[in-house]
Amino acid sequence: MQKININAFLKQFNKEYDFLYNARGDVAGYDEAVDFFDEFLKNHSDFVGEFAMLRGDMITSDREAAAFSFALVAMGAI
Repeated sequence: MQKININAFLKQFNKEYDFLYNARGDVAGYDEAVDFFDEFLKNHSDFVGEFAMLRGDMITSDREAAAFSFALVAMGAI
């Protein structure tokens, strides 16, 4: 994974989360994004922890996990 500006990542995460929250019906790649987050967490818990501290909240829902993964892709981090 390339180095990511955590503040820019938070902004992208919020955009992705808002999109998922307001989506009508299924979102392509949603289930895969949730599964990816679970695997990403195993190898990059430091980044996920830093993000959680900045955000003031842990990633606890599938929607948050998918938004996190989609934000990684949007920022070209993976």
